[in-house]
Amino acid sequence: MSLLVANHISKNYGDLDVLENVNVRIELGDRIGLVGPNGAGKTSLLRALGRLDPSIRGDLFIAQDTRIGYLPQDPPPAGERTLYDDLKSVFADLLAQGELLQRLEACMIDDAQSEEELAALLTKYGYQQEAFEQAGGYAIDQRIQFVLTGLGFAESVWREPLAHLSGGQRTRASLGRLLLEEPDLLLLDEPTNHLDVRSMAWLEGVLTGWKGALIVVSHDRYFLDAVATRIWDLSHRRVETYRGNYSHYRQQRKERYALWRKEYDRQQKFISETQAFIRRYKAGQRTKEAQGRETWLKRFLENEALPPPPTEQYIRLPLRTDTRSGDLVLRTRKLVAGYKSETSIATKSDDRYAAAKMERGHTIDLSERSSPPVGPAKVARSNHFDARAALHGRLRPMRSLSSSDTPILDVPDLDLYRGQVVALIGPNGAGKTTFVRTILEELEPLAGRVELGASVKIGYLAQRHMGSGFGLMKSHQTVLDTLLEVKRLPTERARTYLGQFLFKGDDVYQTINSLSGGQRSRIALARLTLQGANFLLLDEPTNHLDLDSQEILQDALRQFNGTILLVTHDRALVDALATQIWQVDSGAEGKPATLELFKGAWRQWQLERAHAEQEKAATTSETAPSASHAEWERQRSARRQRRQAERQEQAVAETEKRIARLENQLTELERSMAQASAMQELKRLRALQEQHRAVSQRLENLMEEWADLAA
Repeated sequence: MSLLVANHISKNYGDLDVLENVNVRIELGDRIGLVGPNGAGKTSLLRALGRLDPSIRGDLFIAQDTRIGYLPQDPPPAGERTLYDDLKSVFADLLAQGELLQRLEACMIDDAQSEEELAALLTKYGYQQEAFEQAGGYAIDQRIQFVLTGLGFAESVWREPLAHLSGGQRTRASLGRLLLEEPDLLLLDEPTNHLDVRSMAWLEGVLTGWKGALIVVSHDRYFLDAVATRIWDLSHRRVETYRGNYSHYRQQRKERYALWRKEYDRQQKFISETQAFIRRYKAGQRTKEAQGRETWLKRFLENEALPPPPTEQYIRLPLRTDTRSGDLVLRTRKLVAGYKSETSIATKSDDRYAAAKMERGHTIDLSERSSPPVGPAKVARSNHFDARAALHGRLRPMRSLSSSDTPILDVPDLDLYRGQVVALIGPNGAGKTTFVRTILEELEPLAGRVELGASVKIGYLAQRHMGSGFGLMKSHQTVLDTLLEVKRLPTERARTYLGQFLFKGDDVYQTINSLSGGQRSRIALARLTLQGANFLLLDEPTNHLDLDSQEILQDALRQFNGTILLVTHDRALVDALATQIWQVDSGAEGKPATLELFKGAWRQWQLERAHAEQEKAATTSETAPSASHAEWERQRSARRQRRQAERQEQAVAETEKRIARLENQLTELERSMAQASAMQELKRLRALQEQHRAVSQRLENLMEEWADLAA
């Protein structure tokens, strides 16, 4: 069944055509991944399919009663409600049914009701209660808690007003509303933004079981592999459709483009031969044949000829280092990262040297520091970290935690060796960036120490590209000046170098604050490749990069001959590169987060975690209500049985009340019959006897009903 058919969809911004005669069809059950270069028009297409942009031209046919839900990238305005109440408002109609049931319950316990009215109320109540239960009325709170927990909201923010939440939190709240509304067609624009690894895995599970259809714009390759059953590739203003998930799409696109190139080359050869024949014989003995071929060729070029295959522009990443570090690159001992009462940053006297170098865009070459400019040296320059090095002032002194400190992350003793790739993962706000800033000496350890090895050169790629900190770019500088800040090069050579990152012509004179997120990522990568660092600290390096650029970065990092610490939510990148997993888990209320070390690859870590969760579930008598869909069904069945028992008990109690009323009525009738007999009022006596027989019959029937209910 087709939910939506779109024909000749077109969109332009002034003279720039973004979509041109796009034709697509969405079937019930489709899970479509929409991919394409940044700026190709993916958001415009989503808005066109959701009828959200009246300026888009074309024909749109949507099946009757189809409900469409749309998640934009930008957060919606904050309302007055709390987070929990906002999600609960999704069930306004169902909650109204619950209030009606409560009013019916109040009516049923009213002694003023007659038996017929009570019977009618019981029947009505039974039907409406069954409908309420079937619609999930008794599971509203469980469903809301399931979604909030899955999307990574701590219980402490459930009752916070939306106006107090960050933009990313409001976007997640909007996603939660859509999941609870369950529209027939779900349009999601970058839904994994602002989600940590655990929340993304949860969302994958929800979407793979989606009953309707969905279209997802995402730069998360792992997510698209898990969710998508079809891929729409939007490029050059058109949509190409591919079967399967993202990995299948990559292979199919490669084969399709290879075939296209082969057919196009064959066509060009044939055209060239035909043109040569026309030139040779047009004025000779075979003039008519040459003229016929010329007419045919003209018609062929206008109507049938294959267009040339698209020429894709990709960045180049010459990422390598010529400086070999010591075997031991990073070591921590009893480290606690966090903030002092007066935040310590790298601009203090003993850190001015490193801060100044990073401010100018250089790497921190710790081997340069033969003697500290001011105060004791912060970093070891020896291959060995021992007491003698400490005595010579080459190690940070071990510091103890103060009561005025704010600990964020408790780090176990770690040893990182040359050539290893570590993925630092965990929830947003758990302390990953704090740990990185401590390694960079922007923050002093609250306790313990962190040490770097001999000849270590750090290259830092910050998640936030602009600012006044380590590795950050100045907003007012041009692209060219920002590159030259890292390494002095002749202007023409610098412009050629920037061309490898798709900055052509006058693009190099754009200021940093005028660039898009993707362009800033590219210039940040260009700066990184010039530094020659042998220890890369990369904070969300694939943010804002299109899928092809992510693949190129991944290949460059795979071939890098140094050491890498990745702070990322990109599971495809972690899966491809990581040799160790450092997982940060949020601490309990008032406690710092903890870091757990796993020496192994991503898939090994996943298997061990799944095994541990299975063992925990097997030994735990009662799992969390949001653990799985199967658990939901079990609890729903239990609630249904409990409700049935409650209804039965209520029916028994109501029947007993009716029996008591009939018995009282019989007593009154018998008293009246005695009076009528004594007064010799025969007519009244016969009428009372008829009433007595009727009430007695009703009482007998009610007693049988009570016996059946109580059995």
